[in-house]
Amino acid sequence: MRSGTASSPNKAAGGHGYRCMSSSALSRTLACRHTARSSGLLRTATCSYSQTSTKGDQELADFLVEEIEAEKKARKSAELPKIEGFDVKLEGSEVTLTRTFNQETITVRLNVNHSVDAEDADEFAANQDNAPEPGEMKSKPNFTVEIERGGKKLFFSCTFSEGSEPEGQTENYDSFGVAEFAIYEGEWTDEVYTVSGDIMDGYLYDLLMNMLEERGISSEFGYNLVNFCTVYEHSLYIGLLEKLKAFVSKK
Repeated sequence: MRSGTASSPNKAAGGHGYRCMSSSALSRTLACRHTARSSGLLRTATCSYSQTSTKGDQELADFLVEEIEAEKKARKSAELPKIEGFDVKLEGSEVTLTRTFNQETITVRLNVNHSVDAEDADEFAANQDNAPEPGEMKSKPNFTVEIERGGKKLFFSCTFSEGSEPEGQTENYDSFGVAEFAIYEGEWTDEVYTVSGDIMDGYLYDLLMNMLEERGISSEFGYNLVNFCTVYEHSLYIGLLEKLKAFVSKK
């Protein structure tokens, strides 16, 4: 096949017909043909690879079939528990709870990513023959509470208490604590001053906890929130496994 520029008819001075292709032009033409041929082979190989699952892909897909089934059997509930008195909004791993109290808007925000840990994990020793079974996996994400009134926002950053609830101390045991609080207007910025719950006056801390309890953010709310987040996080985990299975199984 003729090459684009080298095949144009041009009479040679010596009357030998069409002009011969120069050595440099010939080299460029051969190089182009070699590159095109190599590219074609590369495209063919890439296409063939993408349509064929590897051994590792197949092993992963087979494992996921059993793992997904086991996780579905282990889940506490297929339906999300309700949190009384709050409207719930879900966006992926983010959860937003809202309610009104008198003239205030109460907003609770959290993210269930990296929130799961086994209860009593410190007591579990895998190398001991008489070691107890690992505890139930629970989602205990940090969360924030905003109480908005008249354009001002009272902000709390809260964390769940570690470990299990002490036996016989339900009434006096707080399921969560205030890590810090602040008051601001408009949008939150790094300039907003916050005070840690660890250094504030103990009586002030108790009064703030009472204030939250009156607005539905009680210790019971904390237990219900853990239950909700545990079920929701587990459903997201199962969904992620199903997406992974579909990804490695796709031809």
